[in-house]
Amino acid sequence: MLQRTRDEITAMTLMAKMHQSARCVSPHDFQYCSACVEKTPDLVLRHWRFAWSMTCEVCGQTLATKRLTEAVSDRLLARAARGAQALKTAVATNDLRRLRRMDLTLHVVSMQDFGRSASVISANERERLMALAAVGVGMARPLLGAAIILRGNDRAVRELRRAFPRHRRVIERIRRLSENLDRRLPDQPEAVHVPKQETRETSRQGGSERALQAARQAISELGPDANRQALLMRADAIWRLSSSVKS
Repeated sequence: MLQRTRDEITAMTLMAKMHQSARCVSPHDFQYCSACVEKTPDLVLRHWRFAWSMTCEVCGQTLATKRLTEAVSDRLLARAARGAQALKTAVATNDLRRLRRMDLTLHVVSMQDFGRSASVISANERERLMALAAVGVGMARPLLGAAIILRGNDRAVRELRRAFPRHRRVIERIRRLSENLDRRLPDQPEAVHVPKQETRETSRQGGSERALQAARQAISELGPDANRQALLMRADAIWRLSSSVKS
């Protein structure tokens, strides 16, 4: 019979009372430490199930998800790490306001085609990193982050109103900020030879992605605590510069 010490059992089991959001703790083993598992094949540590865990607390090695995807960029990894740290802090301090903000951010992301399956406890590496990166933006600049994601998507705004009827004022502020982004970061003209329906969808997705990249760069340059107007002006300048280079 395999014997385990009390400390080992504590490290392998979830606490009976956990006050953080259920989204932060996976009911399944979605990631693991290859080095620790190689030494002890049946090992399953508690912190591997936490959404914010990206490195093994035992050996310090980067945790691996069950379903690895193609190589991800260092930029996405860095953003996901910031999101994971923000999430860990919110849970450690039991900051319900920030945890609700995280839930709202993930709900907004789930309305988009690129984020329908994104989850901070996903066994798919790319999906999980995208969700954590979105949490980072949502924690630092929640209204701006939501406005960027919802830009040009009226359907998602209507779904948000139905899902969060008590937060209509906040959603309205997000909608107005999104419209402001539309005025400052106009979409590129549609191609002539592409079918109309396909062009409209491609243009919306491409425009939103370019706006998102411009806003991310502005936040990276000016910092997450910068004035919103300054962020918009810098994002506008980045947008125009990238558009002129492409043309």
